[in-house]
Amino acid sequence: MEIFVLVGILLAVFLGEILYYRLHALDNLSLKVDFSKNVADYGENIELIEVVENRKKLPLPFIILKFETPREIKFYDMENATTSDFIYREDMLTMKAFSKHTRRIKAKCSKRGYYVFPRVGITTSDLFLMERFSREFDNSSHLVVLPEILKANIMEILVSVTLSELQCRRTLLTDPFSLAGIREYGPGDPMKSINWKASAKTGELMVNQNASTCAQKVHIFLNLENYNPKGSTSLLEKSIALTYTYLLELAKLGIPASVFTNGIDILTGMPVISEIDPGSSAVDKRGMMLAGIDLKTPVIPFAEILEKYISSTDQSDFILVISPQFSDSFRMYLTEIKALRHSLLWLMPCYRTTPEVHPEPEIADSYMRWEAVGYD
Repeated sequence: MEIFVLVGILLAVFLGEILYYRLHALDNLSLKVDFSKNVADYGENIELIEVVENRKKLPLPFIILKFETPREIKFYDMENATTSDFIYREDMLTMKAFSKHTRRIKAKCSKRGYYVFPRVGITTSDLFLMERFSREFDNSSHLVVLPEILKANIMEILVSVTLSELQCRRTLLTDPFSLAGIREYGPGDPMKSINWKASAKTGELMVNQNASTCAQKVHIFLNLENYNPKGSTSLLEKSIALTYTYLLELAKLGIPASVFTNGIDILTGMPVISEIDPGSSAVDKRGMMLAGIDLKTPVIPFAEILEKYISSTDQSDFILVISPQFSDSFRMYLTEIKALRHSLLWLMPCYRTTPEVHPEPEIADSYMRWEAVGYD
């Protein structure tokens, strides 16, 4: 009889324990998975921070922390992680009553983009490990990985061409009513530009130097249309990196620039457009905008971007078109734009295996081929 009573008591305790855990195991339990920073450079090492807290008297014999991250966030420690479309990670621990656990996991930002945790959850059990209880948590953490900064000779050439074009346009267009300064007379200076008062003071012929009527401005048109039948994106990524690196170089020189792309922002679903912005943080904002381009979303036709925004540029501005795509229709449209804006350069990122392009005569002098390292 005593055995039956004992068995009954044990069974009541067992069922009561399971029922209590079923009702309260997930109470006052929180999980936050965050990045150590919200904006990171390409190739930078960051940390993923797990913080789980059990704010109740009930201990939890084990907890499995589960979260998914994009494959572009590379963990140095792949223990407890599996890879498919995402990296699925599970970490197990024990939680006492009123306890908190924090873990930092090192990872590398291996690709430009805007990243979030698609799913974050916890699985726990009762003391007898008879039932499991799971819950998913809202997690708003995000990470912006900026485009790669290229270390390529093409950037020196591109900056040199830009400065040459801007200087040429400044020479052609000067304002006779705006005085930039006074300098010594040189061969070829017109007699009417001589400043006789300054010449009398210095004892040498001095001339007025007129200011340019045009501000030095650069406009970048980035074409992210498919460039081969496979729908490859490697050269599109190179084009985005090239745009970002060029913007950084222009910022060092104090040259204002705008960016017009047909790439779609992953959050807004709109083309990424940034017109002239003299603010000191303009490059940072544009880097984040370029980072947010979603190459999985179909782009709008590049001709629409050119047609819509070319009118916002001036005759004296330098136009840079970056496009790995070189179709007949693209080149023909570029010849039309060249007739409107003479200071234009088409830079075509490609690989060594990419066929040679023979541009139409109208744009042959405005074409530059850049062979990137790698292949599709």
